[in-house]
Amino acid sequence: EGWGNVVRRSGRHFSAMTVPRKGGWLGAALATMVVVISAEYSVDVVVYDASSGGVIAAVAAARHGARTLLICASWPACHPEGGLRVGGMSSGGLGETDIGGCSDAIGGIAREFYQRNRAHYGNVSAGAAVTTAADAGNDCRLPAPGCNETFNLEPHVALQIFETMLSEAGVTVVYGEQVESVQKSGPTITSITLTNGTVVSALVFVEASYEADLLHAANVSYIVGRESSTAYNETLNGNTGGLRGNQFTKGVNPFWPNGTLLPHVQSPPYGKKGDADDRVQAYNFRLCISSGSDAVPFVKPDGYDPAEWELFRRTHAADAHQLGCGAIPKSGTKCDMNNGGGFSTDLIGGSWLYPNANYTQRKAIWAAHKKYTQGFLWTAANDPALKGLLGGGSGLCADEFNETDHFPPALYVRAARRLVGPKVFTQNTPRDQANGLGNMSIGVGCYNFDSHNAQRMACANKTACGGLGPGGVSDGEPYAWNEGDVQVGPGRYQIPLWVTLPSADETINLLVIASPSASHIGMSTLRMEPQFMIIGHSVGVAAAMAAAAQKANPSAPANVNSLNLDAFHALLVADNQTLVAGGSSPQPPYSVCELGRCLGADEQTAKTSRHFFNDSTCGVSTRGSQTETGCSRLAAHEWLANQMFWTRNSTIGSVVYATSDTILKKSTVNSKALPPTMQLQVKKGSGCTLTNGTTFASYYLCVPT
Repeated sequence: EGWGNVVRRSGRHFSAMTVPRKGGWLGAALATMVVVISAEYSVDVVVYDASSGGVIAAVAAARHGARTLLICASWPACHPEGGLRVGGMSSGGLGETDIGGCSDAIGGIAREFYQRNRAHYGNVSAGAAVTTAADAGNDCRLPAPGCNETFNLEPHVALQIFETMLSEAGVTVVYGEQVESVQKSGPTITSITLTNGTVVSALVFVEASYEADLLHAANVSYIVGRESSTAYNETLNGNTGGLRGNQFTKGVNPFWPNGTLLPHVQSPPYGKKGDADDRVQAYNFRLCISSGSDAVPFVKPDGYDPAEWELFRRTHAADAHQLGCGAIPKSGTKCDMNNGGGFSTDLIGGSWLYPNANYTQRKAIWAAHKKYTQGFLWTAANDPALKGLLGGGSGLCADEFNETDHFPPALYVRAARRLVGPKVFTQNTPRDQANGLGNMSIGVGCYNFDSHNAQRMACANKTACGGLGPGGVSDGEPYAWNEGDVQVGPGRYQIPLWVTLPSADETINLLVIASPSASHIGMSTLRMEPQFMIIGHSVGVAAAMAAAAQKANPSAPANVNSLNLDAFHALLVADNQTLVAGGSSPQPPYSVCELGRCLGADEQTAKTSRHFFNDSTCGVSTRGSQTETGCSRLAAHEWLANQMFWTRNSTIGSVVYATSDTILKKSTVNSKALPPTMQLQVKKGSGCTLTNGTTFASYYLCVPT
């Protein structure tokens, strides 16, 4: 007690050790962190692991009235040796946030997180709109005067925001322990026991770990690896044969002169295209790299062997490339280095055993990834054959990860175990949502089906690897070839509640976030950090509702399958969660009646061409017609959002027409959706004329003065 809500509340069997946090930026009040050695808890909602989605779920549950405990479990990030860090990858080095072309679809508490990130850098006015080409071009990734959000992250800033949100919501956080066992009564989880003997009882449990360790301990069905392409009729699933993303572009010999394989090349068999297997896409560390004067030099790892990096040298000699590094806020001196190209920071093959490994084995796998990454950086910066691949003076960021010598503690576990629930989110799910999910929607996504490579093959010739290979390679020439990368856009889609729900015969009071019921390909779009936060928000609300239902009727155990979906949907709408795939819910207030104003018309070519219409170029006769009036029918503090869905005219390609619309009347006092009979109806009408009309969606707003 006495540490507020950021650090641990003790139970009956209390003993603790204090761990000083280096750096001092947290302030004197939090300069010492407390790790509980043994305790007992009884709460409404337990969220297992403090991934980004886990933090947001805990905040949401607490804001909706649940006594909430967050267990920060991931090793080493949540442990003293890792700096006691909540936030998963979003505070663990993943600075270039995966927002795709639809950052406007990020709603609710997830959007609040990115708004707080923008506020950290100051110089923004409330209600600002993206008004400049520069702001639009970077999609508000970096602080800009016209952006209410900043999506790219400095790790220490993200950590501060997460901790502040947890503290404000009154969430109790336990650091440094992992689930040992789960106690159940029929399909109800009654408590979990942690590795130090702590017993945690709750009405509802949330699985938020990247590894799905709570789900596994609860004996809930899951899968690891890739299904076959025929299992769910997915063209992208299973062994890919080797596609062109993150690939060798020239022939690179993967053999030593004696015929043995170079390091970091897997041995056959490699499988056939479309086959199922238990291979897992590659992991890496997301590295904060600095080009400033305070850059921390790269470390040469113990046992460094130059021969380990022969494939790196050969790859660079065949087709020299620069390592990609996405800018993150701080005067252009910091960036987030991710994998890129045929040979990079992904330790291909190193992830295969991780999902089902025990805690001790995972530490060894983590250490292998760290050694590989340190060796890669050292070689890129110092090897004569690669000199200059990393710019002179580059190093790790001196103002990040002080507790771990500036190396990020969070291994990027892109996928591990995945829930197998009554329904499974697949490559086809976004396509099959033509009629919408109604009150089953818990958020919106659009990021690519994005899988990293799962294996690196040594092809003796093209015949041995199914005829696939880099251009210019003759049939008898050996070459290295990566397999598993997928980069295909699904379009905007709604995220269904059922991805979070196990089968009711296995458990009725568990929801999942970072291990959803999805195929390998379905997971590859759901796995992005913004999506996890979006899912986390909705899961937190669902958990609080289920817990409240049991408290109201103690004889009926909490059951996440029995939510009142209309009430659930209304709460999410009130929380400004984005639930419709066409776009985000516009935020009030506006000062004047703006019927016919187009806002943020996102085209399919959003990254290269984005139109921001104003009143003078939309809603007039030369650009279509939108003549409905009726602002007088809206009372003070009420506002109308008419979400218009547009499609290109197949005959006149420069004209787009409204094909459907959704009307939502809201109030700044009571922002729940009103019944259709109380909604102000706006008729379908012609759309705006574009120079390259493509399918998009926009909103018309009407707000009284």
